[in-house]
Amino acid sequence: MTSVNNIYKAVILITAFFVSCSNSKSKEDITELNKQKDSLAIEVANDIQIVYTDSAVLRAKINAPLMKRSAEKKNPYVEMPNGIHADFYGPKGDIQSTLTAKYAINYENKDIIEIRDSVRVLNKNDEEIKSNELIWDKKKRMVYSDKPVRVRIRDEKIIKAEGFESEETFMRYTFKKVTGIVYLDEEIEPQQPELIE
Repeated sequence: MTSVNNIYKAVILITAFFVSCSNSKSKEDITELNKQKDSLAIEVANDIQIVYTDSAVLRAKINAPLMKRSAEKKNPYVEMPNGIHADFYGPKGDIQSTLTAKYAINYENKDIIEIRDSVRVLNKNDEEIKSNELIWDKKKRMVYSDKPVRVRIRDEKIIKAEGFESEETFMRYTFKKVTGIVYLDEEIEPQQPELIE
């Protein structure tokens, strides 16, 4: 009899344990935990190409060796942590400029791509733009930065500035504050030694 009573007691204790565990989390708690789990989900893809069009007209192609997409509902984003190569196209379908950088992140709800770390743009006019950060606003079709920027215009001059704004093909741009201009084609006269009498 004692062993049967002990078995009944054990069964009752185990049942009570499971019941108390199942009731410790409400449906709301479980729903919130599932949301948090979903927000941590990340999709990963290798060797991707993203194509941007407007009314069936090609605007840009972005290639990246690695893409990580966050499924966060409030602020979804696509991260390209191993660098990007982008080609920007004109209305006739020809490449107007190319861009390379070591990192980019696309905020999907804002329609903005932040491009960072060793950003280099070369347009078809042989103008090279370098900065540590550019922001591409896809809705406005503009690229801008508040960071220092360096522009080499062919073999003629280098312009250094604080802040930069351009349309997305990088063919027309303006500076917020020019901090220096170096002319590359000027010949510098060698200085004559002073005569000591």
